[in-house]
Amino acid sequence: MRRITTLLAAEAANTAGTKVIDIDSSDIISRIVLQFKATNSTGVPAAHPAKQISKIEICDGSDVLFSLSGIEAQALNFYEEDERPVHANMYVNDVMTQSTFHINFGRFLWDTKYALDPARFSNLQLKVTHNKASGGGTPDAGSISAFAMVMDKTDSSPIAFLMAKEIQSYTLTSSAHEYITLPTDYPYRRLIIQSLAAGKQPWEQYNKVKLSVDNDKQVLINNMSTSDLLKIFPHREFTELLVGTGTGSAEGTYCTPGMWAFAALAPLASALSAASVLTQAYGGYLTVLADSGELFQLLIHGKCPHNSMQIPFGEPLEPSTYLDVSKMASLKFDITAGSSVGSSSTCEIVSSQVRSYK
Repeated sequence: MRRITTLLAAEAANTAGTKVIDIDSSDIISRIVLQFKATNSTGVPAAHPAKQISKIEICDGSDVLFSLSGIEAQALNFYEEDERPVHANMYVNDVMTQSTFHINFGRFLWDTKYALDPARFSNLQLKVTHNKASGGGTPDAGSISAFAMVMDKTDSSPIAFLMAKEIQSYTLTSSAHEYITLPTDYPYRRLIIQSLAAGKQPWEQYNKVKLSVDNDKQVLINNMSTSDLLKIFPHREFTELLVGTGTGSAEGTYCTPGMWAFAALAPLASALSAASVLTQAYGGYLTVLADSGELFQLLIHGKCPHNSMQIPFGEPLEPSTYLDVSKMASLKFDITAGSSVGSSSTCEIVSSQVRSYK
């Protein structure tokens, strides 16, 4: 039987902190759904609502099974599911933003072979670090909730689960190389490079990528430009709805697409109000000019959620095609930054690996 259980009923999250939720289910878990809502007190954007969640972790004591920020989790969800979880990108006074994050343990929902079996662990906990002030329009109230999509043990006999983590985050320096040694403990389903800076496309942040095995004994990606890799690897385009409030001046706002993003804008309140998009949406950011107090809506179409790029390994549904690191002595990135990176920006490396129960 497949069903949804509540790990945490919606509760107030008005004060920044870390919510610890015990995962005491005896059922097999295919997906955990985390939701954060916040009520704006202004229509002036502070940041993308997904930034209200700075860290999502699943731990078993000191053993970390999942550890990503909100924007990292949403980017991974997009590549896993070909769509972003439910999201309300609203910058309107007294209207709620809504951010949803999925923790997927299987190759797809209700995967009977790849799922989280709580019986294999002793003290599973979901830890969510949140701050409502970190996104939206200066929210004055927030709430958090969590749910699990579970299967009976009679229906599922998982042999492994998908584990996702931020491997490294580092400060970017224009045109500099960063050498990153990746773990060689579990097979890789995909890697994600991500660097979110307002007004910057992915290739302006991480410009070239090299991925090599055993000191260049085998080179999987040979110092290729990000702009070329984005044309080679599958990166589906998507459309996002954004609602905001005009101020009468050019104001910046935040969206999810980071590259090749185009916006169509229309007023919501008055047919006579003037509204125009002043800049193209790069790096999840665009500038809008609309009449003071008038609502506007944007349909934003683009790709690279939160300025991310995936590096997939093999067929997503066929584990035998994933990157086997068992015989590798080393797996290393050499990432070259763009010539003019965003101020004080960082770059993150995210992994999705298969962790066996054997």
